Amino acid sequence: MQAVLVLFALAGGALLAAQGPIFSQSATYLGGPLQAALFAFAVALAALSVLSVLTGIGLPRVSGMVAMPRWIWAGGLIGMAMVLLSIHAIPKIGVATFVAAVVCGQLAAALAYDHFGAFGMELRRLSLRDLLGAALLLGGLFLIAGRHRG
Repeated sequence: MQAVLVLFALAGGALLAAQGPIFSQSATYLGGPLQAALFAFAVALAALSVLSVLTGIGLPRVSGMVAMPRWIWAGGLIGMAMVLLSIHAIPKIGVATFVAAVVCGQLAAALAYDHFGAFGMELRRLSLRDLLGAALLLGGLFLIAGRHRG
């Protein structure tokens, strides 16, 4: 089962890499980055709403939204910020550099979150192997980001 999840995660990563260029192109048609982000989230909201109703799962409980810690609301803001960042950054630095930088940032934060059990997650202590893997990934970022300088 874990191997299947890793394969799905790889496919998800490929789709995430496509999002930035799609958002950047939509900005040229829709009037700018904010309009493109608004359109993207409107499409996502509509699709999720239909899926929730058709599957019988239903819409989010208002009582749950009111009761949950306020920091959880940051997830939506982070998504919005990443969409806007991709729209601005990808035309200037390219898809590969953008994705490599995002992945490096994600991994560095993920290692810290695991190490400290952040956000209520299971504690998973950082190892030398983890640090070496992160260093290699960061080296890859520098190779990819530097490819257009020479």
